Amino acid sequence: MTARHHHYLSQFYLKGFTKGKAKKSKLVVIDLKQKRSFETIPRNVGGMKDFNRIDMEGVDQNFIEKGLSEFESKAATALKKLEETKDFTGEIKDLTLNLIALVAVRSPQRREHMRKFEAKILEQAMGLTLATKERWEAQIKQIQEENPEYVCDVTYEEVKEFFQSKEYKIEVAREHHIHMEMVQVNTILPLLGERNWYLAESTQETGPFITCDNPVSLSWTKPEDIPPIYRSSPGFGLKGTQVFFPVSQDLVLIGEFDQDGGVVEATEELVALCNSTILNNAYNQIYTPKTKFKFYGKNGEIMEGNRILKEISA
Repeated sequence: MTARHHHYLSQFYLKGFTKGKAKKSKLVVIDLKQKRSFETIPRNVGGMKDFNRIDMEGVDQNFIEKGLSEFESKAATALKKLEETKDFTGEIKDLTLNLIALVAVRSPQRREHMRKFEAKILEQAMGLTLATKERWEAQIKQIQEENPEYVCDVTYEEVKEFFQSKEYKIEVAREHHIHMEMVQVNTILPLLGERNWYLAESTQETGPFITCDNPVSLSWTKPEDIPPIYRSSPGFGLKGTQVFFPVSQDLVLIGEFDQDGGVVEATEELVALCNSTILNNAYNQIYTPKTKFKFYGKNGEIMEGNRILKEISA
């Protein structure tokens, strides 16, 4: 039987944030929207039905899922070696950056955002087409000239009334989403490769790094120096930006254009900064091996994760 539950956050990645660092080990899920926490295994989060499925004649419906599974097997080995060696070079670097690029552009929330964007453009185009009856009839005439068998069995008035009612939803084919995600990966990947990356390693004293359902965080290094109109729009190719990616509860990758590489021992302040960045980047959920992780509260003080739900409700 073909598996229909596909992960946009791989189980091998999420297991790095479980208590035992295994697929069957449990992690703590803190749902920021439902304001609750619970424990579960990696299989039960970061996935949805048919996320990678393609429905095209002559193409295996699981072509993408199979290809990603092969890649994830290699990426899992790369992350394991990275944790063991702290050597972010060669194949380990290439596979990890590919993983970061994939995770950055693939999620249900991002697909819905793109659907709304494309739906808005289509609605604007349809609004222009229906602006006058003459323009509508000219469009129909052009379609019929290109497709003689086409018959329009609705009137201009009926179409305009339906359009103005807004009683419809414009959907975007899953295959189109997948295609655009691969285009975005190819755009982002070389920009990630141009950054200098350093590893921050946590300790028993500083506590764990966390991750979330949107774990690739892109932000300005000095947002106060950026004009307000641009502060919400950092780009992967822009100077003065940094990319955070939690590798596991013990390790975070930070990429900047103007920063040297290497390995640093994360202070309590750096762990809190990384975790706060991930918290602010989450769509709905964060994942952690335990609730006693460090983050910055609203007043700038370092707090423990067991206070996060009260903090966001305050």
